[in-house]
Amino acid sequence: MTSDFNFQHPPFDQLDSSQRQLLLDQLDIHYFQNQEKILSAGQESQFLFVILKGEVEERADNNDEIFAHYTLDDCFDIRSQFGGYCKHDYVALEECLCFALPSKVFRQLAEVNSDFADYFQNDLATRHQLVESRERNKNLAEFILTTIDESNVQLAVVIDGDTSLYQATKMMREQKLESLLVDYDGCIGMLTGTDLLHAAVLTQQSLDTPVSQLANFNLISVEQGEFLFNAMLLMTRNNIERVVVKQQHKVVGIMEMAHLLSLFSTHSHVLALQIARADSIDELANAAHTLNRLIENLCNNGIRTLFIMKLLATMNEQLIERVFRLCVPEQHHNAICLIVMGSEGRGEQIVKTDQDNGLIIEDSYDWPEREQQLQAFSDALLKLGYPPCPGKIMVNNPAWVKSQSDWTSTLDSWVESGHGDAAMNMAIMFDAHAVAGNRSLLRKLKRHLIQAMHQREVALSFFARPALQFSTPLTFLGNVRNEGIDIKKGGIFPIVHGVRAMALEQGIEQTNTLERIEQLKQAKVIQPEHAANLSEALLLFFKLRIQQLSDKTESYHHIDVANLQRGQRDLLRHALHVVKKYKQSLAHHFQIRDY
Repeated sequence: MTSDFNFQHPPFDQLDSSQRQLLLDQLDIHYFQNQEKILSAGQESQFLFVILKGEVEERADNNDEIFAHYTLDDCFDIRSQFGGYCKHDYVALEECLCFALPSKVFRQLAEVNSDFADYFQNDLATRHQLVESRERNKNLAEFILTTIDESNVQLAVVIDGDTSLYQATKMMREQKLESLLVDYDGCIGMLTGTDLLHAAVLTQQSLDTPVSQLANFNLISVEQGEFLFNAMLLMTRNNIERVVVKQQHKVVGIMEMAHLLSLFSTHSHVLALQIARADSIDELANAAHTLNRLIENLCNNGIRTLFIMKLLATMNEQLIERVFRLCVPEQHHNAICLIVMGSEGRGEQIVKTDQDNGLIIEDSYDWPEREQQLQAFSDALLKLGYPPCPGKIMVNNPAWVKSQSDWTSTLDSWVESGHGDAAMNMAIMFDAHAVAGNRSLLRKLKRHLIQAMHQREVALSFFARPALQFSTPLTFLGNVRNEGIDIKKGGIFPIVHGVRAMALEQGIEQTNTLERIEQLKQAKVIQPEHAANLSEALLLFFKLRIQQLSDKTESYHHIDVANLQRGQRDLLRHALHVVKKYKQSLAHHFQIRDY
């Protein structure tokens, strides 16, 4: 009937030309007066309505509860299109014009177009994935989102463990191989050209030496079907040049660094090597600058938020660890543990943030040059672009450098206090992640904190309370505030801190919020559908912050809602409703009645 229908709004942008024409041929426009009831609970569905002008309220048939509000380009009632009857009343809050698509035509379109149907039948998590997949730059995304399969795995050559050093060397030369797999009594190890060179030259092994004595049997592996990106991160974290590829516990091939580099145009592994080989702070500063450009490039080309955060977390950890090694002599590392906190500790950075770090020292360890070396470390991070922490949570502040016993006493005092700064300091420490030195020192402290908070219901309630302190930026009518919102206060912090409180209660040691949500789901503390929506809401908030960075706005926490595309506003509204619902469940879970 009309050609003014907005086919740019998801999911109608998924219809092809013939499907769009079918919709237009059957489309009508209905007018509703102010306060007119459009649909009644129990009524059989005849149309899917899409708002052209005005606002509609979804409410209980007894008017006791308001469920949602709908405005320009919003659809209602989706449930009745698949279930047959309306569950609630729909009332015009002002004069409204609505496109009316007959339900039988809507179901016909859903049957022939699965992408169109999926948008309506799935929750926020799936909607976000559908919209994000359409927005992603496909050319650049291909190399990051490629999975490990037969086309990119190098077939493994397996030799018997009794094969001699001479025979193995000859085989590698003839077949132009960089590595071999060694089968020794059913155990699979790896033998590289470097291993053979060391055996023959450095340790002068006999040429008859069986390769089982030379191979490395502590292999690191990836599963076939995982992302190539994950293989790259695994090599970067472990400072290795190859991993084995398995399929259902069976080794099927090898993934080598050189081959992987040929598949990745970002050369992020080259950056990792640059960091690892840096011998000065100036060289690391160049690497840090390269990392900034890499992240900006990935953001501008639509790479998924989760991958960007993983890459940044991995590279930042490498940078900080290397700075620490350059500033603090190796002889001290077994007796100390460098930790990072905040978003860096959780692996949820989208930009290089402030220096949030601390240090744990073994009891009675003597380190006379400690103060000077830690100050040099803080100064070096500043040179790499990490500004000082406004709260002075840094290793050049003695308050965040303590012995094991002192840290234990400090944690106990925070637990006993449980209010204000003590609660937030507990939260900071619970998010800590070890990046250098003796990492077991942090594990012991975290377990002590978990045990100290075990079954302390009142303390946990006070700990969780800050997650509820900021209002959700929705209007009384359930829409996103048009004047702009602080996405950290309104969306990110309630999820991050609420999940952190539940993780502390359950004794979950992971620091990343998405991993904590998964563990809470496995523990049946959060329902699977709710867990998926929380994760996708958080990723959406992170993605919107990344867009603010590319737009060069003053604060990447501030989201200008008016500048968002309609699809993004729709997702944001749904995500904020997820936050609102989560805060209600959090208050009930921890018995917080007066927030």
